Amino acid sequence: MSIRRLKTLLAIFETGSFGEAAKEMYVCRSAVSLQMKALEQEFQVTLFDRTTRPPTLNSVGKALIPKARKIVAAYEAMVSDANDETTLSGELSIGAMPTSMAGIIPGAINAMREEYPNLHITASPGNSPALLPMVDRGEVDAAIITEPPYINSELEFRVFAKETFIVLAPLDCPLNDPFEILRTMPFIHYTRTLWAGQWIDDWLAKQRIQVNQTMELDNFETIASMVYHDLGVSIVPLRCIPSPNPWPLKRLSVGPDGPVRVVGLLLRRDNPQARLVDILFKQIVRLVQSHSPLETTPYVAS
Repeated sequence: MSIRRLKTLLAIFETGSFGEAAKEMYVCRSAVSLQMKALEQEFQVTLFDRTTRPPTLNSVGKALIPKARKIVAAYEAMVSDANDETTLSGELSIGAMPTSMAGIIPGAINAMREEYPNLHITASPGNSPALLPMVDRGEVDAAIITEPPYINSELEFRVFAKETFIVLAPLDCPLNDPFEILRTMPFIHYTRTLWAGQWIDDWLAKQRIQVNQTMELDNFETIASMVYHDLGVSIVPLRCIPSPNPWPLKRLSVGPDGPVRVVGLLLRRDNPQARLVDILFKQIVRLVQSHSPLETTPYVAS
C-alpha cells in the first residue's frame, strides 16, 4: 500500500477537488488522477463518482477516509520515532542546472548541514534535459531543473519558483526600450538545444522580433559576461536567488507577456531517500522566500 496515495486521497477529501489536491501535494493534476486509479486497482473498488465534474468521492471512498487518516498518522508517528529529524543521517545526491549551482544549491546544502550535520550531500551540475533521465534512472535522488514538457508517471515535479525573463544590456546602452534594444543591438541567444532557448525563440517569434544574432551560448553566466563586455544584448531569466556577484548591467522587463521559466525539484516517487528529498525541498522553498530578485526597469509600452 502506498502512503503517498492515501495522503493524496485525504487531500482530495479536504480540498474538494483533484486540482486543489495537486497543489497541496506539489504534483500535477494528472498525477493525482493516476494515483487514485492505482489506489482503486489496489483495493479493487471504485472510490469516485466520475460522472460529476470534478469527480467526487462516493460512499465507499468516504468510508475509507477515517481509516486512511489512522494509517497515515500511524505511519508518520512510526517514522518520527525511528528517525528523529535532529539525528537524520545518510547520503543525498542532487543534480542541478548551472544557474542553481551559484545560488540555490549552496544555500540549501548549508541550511541542511546546519540542521542535520550527519547528512552527506553531493551535487552534480547538468542541463535540465540531461538531468531528467538521471533522476529517472536513479543516478541522482533529485534534481533542480526547469519544468519538463512531459514526465512519466514514475516522476514528480515540485515547483518552487517562477522566473520571468528579462533583457540584459550594458549599463551605457543609450536605449531603454527592451523591444528596440532587441531589434537593433547584436543579440546573444541562449542555445536552442535546451528548453529555455526554445521558449525564448518562440517568444521572439510571437513578438515578431527579428534579432541580429551574433552568438549562441549554453550558459547564462557566460552570456552575462559577454553582455558586460559590450558584445551584445540577451534575454535571460531573473533568478529567484540572485548570483552572489551579479554583473553590473541594465535589466529590463519585457512586460507581463514575457516568457517565464518554472523551476522545481524533480524526483522519483519510489525514491528510498524521499524523506531527505522532502526536507531538501522545504529548505529550498524557505531559501527562495527569503530572497528578493534583482531590481529591473519596469516595462512601459511605447
